[in-house]
Amino acid sequence: MADGINLRLDRRDMNTFRTVDRPGSRVVVHVAGKHPVALCPSCEHPSVDTNGTGWRDVIDVVRTLVVTLSMCVRRFVCTNEACSQRSFDERFEGIGRGGASERALSFFADLARGRATMAVARDLGLPAHYLRLAVGRCRRRATARHAGRLGRHLAIDECSVKKPFVYATVFSDPGRGVVIDLAPGRDAAAIWAFAGLYHRRERAQVQVVTMDGHNPFRYMVRIAFPHAMIVTDAFHLHRRVLEALASVRKAAYHRLAKARLARHTQVKSARYALARARDELAADTTERGARDRAVIAEVCAADPPLALAYELKEAFRAAMAIGRRGDVANFTIALDLFDAWCRGSRLAAFKSLANGLRSWREEIINYARSGGASNAFAEALNHLIKNQKRQAHGYPSWQGFRAQIIWAFGEVVDPETGELLPLRAIPRGQGAFYQQP
Repeated sequence: MADGINLRLDRRDMNTFRTVDRPGSRVVVHVAGKHPVALCPSCEHPSVDTNGTGWRDVIDVVRTLVVTLSMCVRRFVCTNEACSQRSFDERFEGIGRGGASERALSFFADLARGRATMAVARDLGLPAHYLRLAVGRCRRRATARHAGRLGRHLAIDECSVKKPFVYATVFSDPGRGVVIDLAPGRDAAAIWAFAGLYHRRERAQVQVVTMDGHNPFRYMVRIAFPHAMIVTDAFHLHRRVLEALASVRKAAYHRLAKARLARHTQVKSARYALARARDELAADTTERGARDRAVIAEVCAADPPLALAYELKEAFRAAMAIGRRGDVANFTIALDLFDAWCRGSRLAAFKSLANGLRSWREEIINYARSGGASNAFAEALNHLIKNQKRQAHGYPSWQGFRAQIIWAFGEVVDPETGELLPLRAIPRGQGAFYQQP
């Protein structure tokens, strides 16, 4: 501010005097600066003397239309005798020395979120280096800040970075629907590195930590988040029960095949029918539902151990339904009954399952204490991360992978309301109007 005149230039200081729309190419908008005063970039002395003009072409975006700004740039003379720079070009905020404006780069990066930059550049008819520059800026902005804020619920799960057997641990907040941070590896060191980014008071805010049955995660969470309740993910528990059922089904197939009974082929085809929930199967009025009910009745009648395994699977589903309602007392009783039934069933797969569930008993009971907290969001996030890798044809470096995931699945701020929103919930193109916190 000098002599009551705002010398900060932006697009409002431009005067549009001609627009050319050529079919098959970008719209060209001829603009020129209309502010009579400019500041010298070296000494910040105001100047009104000009010494010629020049033209520059800059790619810009008007809403969702990509245009070319043909700018008439004036050359000012610095009247400060002590300044070493005698002349300078007028500058506009948001338009640097490159060939695209800041607004255009933000728009291009948001279009390229989760997609290959070459494909987006080809669709827009732009040089690919503009897209790489835009995406690189967003990634650096997302990872330059401190790790994301912690909430009440912390979900921990691993994801694949690249083959062979290169993994990362993803920390997310299901309540806000965002990724907090990533750490290399899937061991206790990843939990320790993530927890070291936060003060003890911040870690005390975490009340629930959900994870799969991975012992290194559990041991380190007990140290790093001593006030949090560790909950074993219900999806992984159901999967272990289905694996035990599949083991009994395979044994039944071999027994019936060895006895040369024709029903052994039905045992093999009943794989998906046995995995379906009984109440869901009973409510299915389609032809497939009738066929599945019939095949389950036949294979269970043909092999009693398989019928017992199917009943144990349904008993575990009933127990987890009690835990989902938050009934801790009845859920504990149901788990004890299921453990006793597994041990008395004389089925090796379910006896091994009972031993594994017993070692995680407290974390399983916490499922009811937390009101049914699970890793459902973290598992869905793994699917979205795989889609990111497919679209971008993989990430060769850990830094690029981490920056992409934090940026694409992180938080943004609505500039009008100040509300924090997950970027993944905003359609591509509109995310350019939001800011990284």
